[in-house]
Amino acid sequence: MKKKLWENIARPNQLPPPGDWNVWLILAGRGFGKTRSAAEAIRKWAVSNQCRRIALIANTIQEARQVMVEGESGLLSISTEKEKLEFFPSRRLLRWSNGAIATLYGAEKYEQLRGPQFDAAWIDEFAKFQHPRETFEQLSFSLRLGKNPRAILTTTPRPIQFIKDLMARSDVVTVRGTSLENIDNLSQTFLKQLEYLKGTRLESQEIYAEIIEDRPNTLWSWEDIENCYKSPPHFIENIVIGVDPALTSGAGSNETGIIVAGKDGCGKGYVLDDLSISAPPEMWAARAVDAYNKYFAKLIVVEGNAGGELLSNLLHTIDNSIKLKIVYAHTSKTIRAEPVVILYQKKMIFHARQFHKLEMQMTTYEPKSRSPDRMDAMVWAMTELFNISDNSSMPTIFSI
Repeated sequence: MKKKLWENIARPNQLPPPGDWNVWLILAGRGFGKTRSAAEAIRKWAVSNQCRRIALIANTIQEARQVMVEGESGLLSISTEKEKLEFFPSRRLLRWSNGAIATLYGAEKYEQLRGPQFDAAWIDEFAKFQHPRETFEQLSFSLRLGKNPRAILTTTPRPIQFIKDLMARSDVVTVRGTSLENIDNLSQTFLKQLEYLKGTRLESQEIYAEIIEDRPNTLWSWEDIENCYKSPPHFIENIVIGVDPALTSGAGSNETGIIVAGKDGCGKGYVLDDLSISAPPEMWAARAVDAYNKYFAKLIVVEGNAGGELLSNLLHTIDNSIKLKIVYAHTSKTIRAEPVVILYQKKMIFHARQFHKLEMQMTTYEPKSRSPDRMDAMVWAMTELFNISDNSSMPTIFSI
């Protein structure tokens, strides 16, 4: 079956932009078609003899091979039999029948770009590189063949300064796009997953390709969160359940924050699970007790400002054997959270995985914001694990 010409099926923002540019920066959401756009441009340049020496750069060599070369929208998949594109994995090399070649590189070893010369390059998922500026600068020195060497950068955006620097350059053309532009080619399973991201930072960044900036008055920065993912040890003995109960359970009520947190033998804290729920007291209480038993927790820590004795009776009615601690807020949410923020910054607290709604509260909460129930529950849990007093001064946590 004859393949349709890409130019006839591509959306306008998937084709190389007109004009005199050196870098085509495609900032777009997941599923937009970034890979196909770049692969088709590289293929056209190669088979038309416009480019003869091409660099293909991903975060790792494995990712370059899996996505840029062998992926569903990679160069091997979109090429025709007539072009006779060959791949030599051991040499990290692609070769077209006309002699044009493309070489694979991993950004973790960006200095390998120091020697070769190219007349074109494609960098994929640039925002996830550990050293994006250094990788791009090293490539720039190597793009010195031909009359008009060019680079294509495809990435889902993150608030990295160098991406903003690139967007400000006069020789860079930036194309923006969302996942939903390609909705006809996305699976129903993928589209259903998008529903769970509504209202989160990941929806803005991964679907709508927005560069999410930190708000000036928030406690946590996105950098704090992005640097806090780490798998916990297989066994953590010191686990508590933090609970911030909602005062009501009707429509529009706040959620009850239920956070499972632990501390390992090296003194590192972990958020292990977020079980927060909007439900009547008996339902959220049952969930908290279930988490206590499931994780073999030593304690449930509950904010008692809404009625400590009533909360104690509620939880002990479900399971009288649980160990319970009722805590009371004597200071503002901001003051209570500040010692925990410092622990994040000192890389003393990690997240076992992404907790989208919790992290959104952490990075957007301001004093006049809606009550951040998940964040409060997490703060109570970490306050207990790190033995932080509600009235403690900031320096005291450094001696923990």
